[in-house]
Amino acid sequence: METAEKMPRTKAESKVRIDVYLPKPLVEEIERVAKADGWTEAELYRMLVLDGLSVYSEKSNKRLINEQMRKKRKVQEEETDDDNSD
Repeated sequence: METAEKMPRTKAESKVRIDVYLPKPLVEEIERVAKADGWTEAELYRMLVLDGLSVYSEKSNKRLINEQMRKKRKVQEEETDDDNSD
């Protein structure tokens, strides 16, 4: 894989190597941004993964909270309906 071969090796033992296939235009954009901002490509890939995970986690948490609130509201409405039917 072309991109993985460009990634510099580090001495960090806590890291795991993952091969990812990306569209060439995206890889070229990452290379351009990394060079312009003074990052190594490996650093920029790590930041993108961490930022992406952060955004995904936030969306996932919002979805979970929304589902929980809807369930709670449904239970409250059912309880209200039961009280009104008496």
